[in-house]
Amino acid sequence: MSWKEKLKEEGQKEKAKLKNMSWQDRVWYIWEYYKIHIAVIGIGFLFLYLVWTIAYNSTFTTRLSYAVVNDSNPETAGLEALDQAFKAYMGYGKKDKVELNSSLRIDTDGRASELGYASMAKISALVASDDLDMIITDEATIRYYMELGAFIDLAQFLPAELWQQVKDHVLYAEDAQGQSVPCGVDLSQTRFCEKTGVAISPCYVGIITDPVRSDAVIDWLRFVLELQP
Repeated sequence: MSWKEKLKEEGQKEKAKLKNMSWQDRVWYIWEYYKIHIAVIGIGFLFLYLVWTIAYNSTFTTRLSYAVVNDSNPETAGLEALDQAFKAYMGYGKKDKVELNSSLRIDTDGRASELGYASMAKISALVASDDLDMIITDEATIRYYMELGAFIDLAQFLPAELWQQVKDHVLYAEDAQGQSVPCGVDLSQTRFCEKTGVAISPCYVGIITDPVRSDAVIDWLRFVLELQP
C-alpha cells in the first residue's frame, strides 16, 4: 500500500470516529490529539500576519511626529482633525502619516508618578529612534527638557521671516550651561488651543534638537500661525 493510500485510509478512519461522536466529544478529541498541529498552524498564521503587517506599514511615510504633554483634556479628536487639515495643507497622500503621541504626563516638581516615569521613558525612546520632532506642553516642561538640551535654538533654526514673526512670542529657558536659549513658541497667540481643545495654559511648542523632518516642522508652525476662525 502506498503512503497516499495509507493517508487516505487513516483519514477515513478519523472521519468515521468523529461521525459517531457528540459535538462535545468531537471538540475534546480534536483538541486532545491535534492540539500540537493546531498550535503550529496558529503560529504559522500569526507569523504570516506579522510579516504582512510589517510589509504593509513599511509602505507608509511619517511626515511629522509630535507629542502633547500635560494636556488636561483627554480627548484627541481636535488634534486628529488638525492633523488631517495639515496633511491637506501640505498635499500629503493617504500613506503619509502625522503621528500624535498624547496622554503623556510629566511632573517636573520631583514627584514623578508611575505615569510620569512611563511618559518620560516613551519620550526618550521616541527621541532616541528619531521618531519625535516636537513637544507641545507647558512652560515648566519646556524648561525641564531645555536643561537636558532637548530643544533647538529657534533663532538659529527658523527661517529669518518666520523668526521675525514669532520672536516676540518665544519662551527663553536655560540650557545645561546656563545659557538662555529661545526654545518654545507660545501657541497662545494662535488658534491652536481653540481648534484642538488642548487644555494647556500657556501652551508652548518646542522643537527637538536636530529634527529629522525639519522642513515639515517649519511648515507645521507656519500652518498653525495661519489658522483661521
